[in-house]
Amino acid sequence: MEKNNKQTGKRSYGSQFLRRQTMKGRGNKSIYVREEYHDKLSLIVQIIGGGKIPLYAYLDNILKQHFEQFREDIVKDYEKMNKPLI
Repeated sequence: MEKNNKQTGKRSYGSQFLRRQTMKGRGNKSIYVREEYHDKLSLIVQIIGGGKIPLYAYLDNILKQHFEQFREDIVKDYEKMNKPLI
């Protein structure tokens, strides 16, 4: 798995999303995804990730990036919908 793209300096998909993180286990929460997404996610973890990380770690990395990338938009929309009472 390539760590960085030498031409652009960007991290490869695998090094960005298919890496272990600090989460020790699956946690105690369940989520449900479409079967077609589960199949695709599982294949990505198995093939690109070499089966070295569990699916929950891959999903955690995807969500971390999503929240970092869209933080301002999420906060703005949240605050529009949840105005203070007083």
